[in-house]
Amino acid sequence: MIANLRHLLIILLLISFTDSSLLFSQSAAYIDGKVINSSNSKPVPFATIKLQNNQLGVYANADGDFKLIRNSDFWADSLIITCIGYKRNSIAFKDLRDSSVNKIYLVPSIYGLAEVKITAKRGKLNSVTIIDKAIRNIKKNYPDKPFSFISYYRDYQKREGNYINLNEAIIQTLDSGFTIKSILNKYRLLDFKKNMDFPRMPVSQYYDDPVSVAGENPNKIIPNAKLGDQNGNELFVLMVHDAIRNFKVRSFSYIDIFSADFLLNHNFSEPKPVYNNNLLLYKIDFTGKSRVTGDSLLFSGAIYIQPRDYSIHKLEYNCFYLNKVIGLKEMFNIDTEYGYENSVNSLMCLKYISFNNIFNVLDTTDNTYFRILNSYWDTFHSLKPTLIIDFNNKIDPKSAIKKANYEIKIGKNSAKIRNIDAGDRRVFIRLDEDIKKGVKDSTYVYVKNVKDIDGNILNRHKYIELYQYRELFVQEYNRTLPFINSCYIRYSPLEQNCISKYSGVNAYWMNTPENIKKDK
Repeated sequence: MIANLRHLLIILLLISFTDSSLLFSQSAAYIDGKVINSSNSKPVPFATIKLQNNQLGVYANADGDFKLIRNSDFWADSLIITCIGYKRNSIAFKDLRDSSVNKIYLVPSIYGLAEVKITAKRGKLNSVTIIDKAIRNIKKNYPDKPFSFISYYRDYQKREGNYINLNEAIIQTLDSGFTIKSILNKYRLLDFKKNMDFPRMPVSQYYDDPVSVAGENPNKIIPNAKLGDQNGNELFVLMVHDAIRNFKVRSFSYIDIFSADFLLNHNFSEPKPVYNNNLLLYKIDFTGKSRVTGDSLLFSGAIYIQPRDYSIHKLEYNCFYLNKVIGLKEMFNIDTEYGYENSVNSLMCLKYISFNNIFNVLDTTDNTYFRILNSYWDTFHSLKPTLIIDFNNKIDPKSAIKKANYEIKIGKNSAKIRNIDAGDRRVFIRLDEDIKKGVKDSTYVYVKNVKDIDGNILNRHKYIELYQYRELFVQEYNRTLPFINSCYIRYSPLEQNCISKYSGVNAYWMNTPENIKKDK
């Protein structure tokens, strides 16, 4: 199935965007499609949509959506739609509509255990035994010698269902083989662009530990979790979450070290036979054990294993945290798929990996946050030196009268607070000592932890909730490129890295190419 992957043109896929957000050029004619599970009408993520004769195709995105260019060369062709766990479907290209989304239904191909025997030479195999064999066979089923691949990469965020900040790249990966840690892999950036057809907003490329976050910190914060940001390089963040490639090192919670901890940290269901076209796989669902997840987290997923050689074809992993208001809320989701690759000695090679996580970021446009409007000396009414602080919201008197929430320095010296009175939107801070007028001009007031009556903390902007997506789709394996100049990707954001230039007729596309040629 993956033997023709070098012909696969990965096209960026969209969901329900407004006209102002469309990625594809409006001068070209495109066909919209959506792959749907026939049994529950839910989208089928990352299905393969391939032209049978022209050997071109796309992957559906996480929401089952895809686009194909309308080309007269395809008129007599057919689409073949496949996905692990579903029966393949086909549709004539000429039957696709331009004016509306073409819904293509896939029928789940899960069979009962009675229909497919899951046995070994000495008896029935259980899920733990199957997974254990698969992990021990990674060295045999995956490349142990150097190989390379070209892939289409993108990262973006979603805000209230709309895509923003789309960055796209073509990446060459130089892998030393599965016996060598992937941290030693090298990457070249063959192309990169910020797609300006999508809305953009300033979002930091770095993550912060939520425990140590200050009120005005602009970086990303993941509720109840933290993420190493690889110095802002989103590609590297994605690749360290490939638990199969990184089976000997810690990848993410609670797979941890895949070869050592996966079986220990999860409960497994009975294996279910499913098919990828005609290839039998065992699907094993799992959940995280409560001793490692605690009461506030829920982990679940599925692993797909081929029983002939115990190769791992797919790993799905989902993490949810308990939100007191709405219940379970997804924290992150990772999908990784591998398949046989003829150009790498028919060994298992990456097809795609997708990683998304929720995060919060300060809304720098928020002008309604609780803040100080003014501070000044009372020069008319008070016998003792009194500072007045005006706030924009009604204040919580309990937090406003705590002396520990204020620090006053007059010149280089700290002033002693005698008492504090709180009004509606104003605080009166009386000091013990008399202060000379000239010295008052060098007064500094530090205020912390004061709240308004709605519980908003001083100087805390509102947070925006976003989902960060990183996705990589492999296009071709083991093609030698003649480089004019070459440089490797460094630990910094992709946009700050140099682009390697190569010569020759080989071309790799982001989105849909201007001209699609037949595979002769």
